[in-house]
Amino acid sequence: MKTIEIKSAWQGVSDCENCSIRSSALFAELNEDDFSKIHSPIDDLSFDANTEIYAQGDSAQSLYTLRSGYVKILHINSDGSERIVRIVLPGNLFGMEALLGDRYEHAAVALTNAHVCRIPKQIIVSLGEESPRLHRQIVRKWGEALLQSESWFSEINTGRIEVRLARFFLKLAKESGSHAIAPLFRREDMGLMMDVKFETISRALASMAEQGLISNITRLSVQIPSIQVLQEFAKKGL
Repeated sequence: MKTIEIKSAWQGVSDCENCSIRSSALFAELNEDDFSKIHSPIDDLSFDANTEIYAQGDSAQSLYTLRSGYVKILHINSDGSERIVRIVLPGNLFGMEALLGDRYEHAAVALTNAHVCRIPKQIIVSLGEESPRLHRQIVRKWGEALLQSESWFSEINTGRIEVRLARFFLKLAKESGSHAIAPLFRREDMGLMMDVKFETISRALASMAEQGLISNITRLSVQIPSIQVLQEFAKKGL
């Protein structure tokens, strides 16, 4: 099979039918007959943190599903300033503007090491014409992305910065024994998300640690001793 050269190592064709995140990804409602109609390759790709997946204005030939890691959707203004407009979580679809036009309206960049599936838009167009199930799934995924983006950024752009960070960690926290772990991204990226300077992020993290709300701050993660205590703290900003 001929593969498309991009800035990341190609790892082979994705096994969509047996994918571990299939229940939350684009092809969740497809059956065996639907999969038999897929003839174009769906590439299984890995990107290192801070690697561009596609640029704003690039030719939009594919959609993507995130299998693991985190991706930022970035808008670059005419003056060169940047704004993160969405964080893509595992199982989410991105690059959906490929179905509406010829160019990507935003850039997609890996926030962490990321594992994605690249789906040629022709697959979606062809299957969408034949499979009402896929059409429903596309509409649902698109709606979820819009709601997630609106909810996410309304919560982390209002209130004191410590409260915003608390909400941010609660969105991404994963239980780990008696505590929870939440990812940390580059301070510059977190500043873009919350519309503050990265120095403000660093000071707020130190303040939260002093209050016992978080601990074990590393370059990539923080530990949350008590989800309940952090939830109560986050409510103070309501």
